[in-house]
Amino acid sequence: MLSSWRQQALIEAPVADVWALVGDPNRFPEWASHVVAITGLAAVEGGETFTQTSQTMLGKHDTTFKIEELDELHSIKLRCLDSGFYSRWVLTEAQESTFIDVEVGVEPTSLRYRAMLAAQGGKRYFRKLADDSIDGVRAATAQRSR
Repeated sequence: MLSSWRQQALIEAPVADVWALVGDPNRFPEWASHVVAITGLAAVEGGETFTQTSQTMLGKHDTTFKIEELDELHSIKLRCLDSGFYSRWVLTEAQESTFIDVEVGVEPTSLRYRAMLAAQGGKRYFRKLADDSIDGVRAATAQRSR
């Protein structure tokens, strides 16, 4: 059972500024409202793993993520090795702004994560997560430009 949501948006900031946030998991707590901390990521490179501490309905939860794809200033794909959750960000320069294409979803690794997906509402959950993430990146880049 695969569930995902894909969304595009324009961020009024240069690609380098947007990439500095979405291309470096260490900076996720600055814009991703559910991410509390990132630990164990020495270098942002394909194949690297790290621990993400997230705030969930049940409290704080640690999961292991892997950088599956990385194309500097262009795209990054991350996958949770525990749950099967993934996110993929593709950035395209649009004059002095950045067009982003974000996909979030899950390929559940167990019955437990299938049940959690059903309880969270599947596509509705991923749509809200994408909306919140885009809003977070917008706010962080706007704050940085001030």
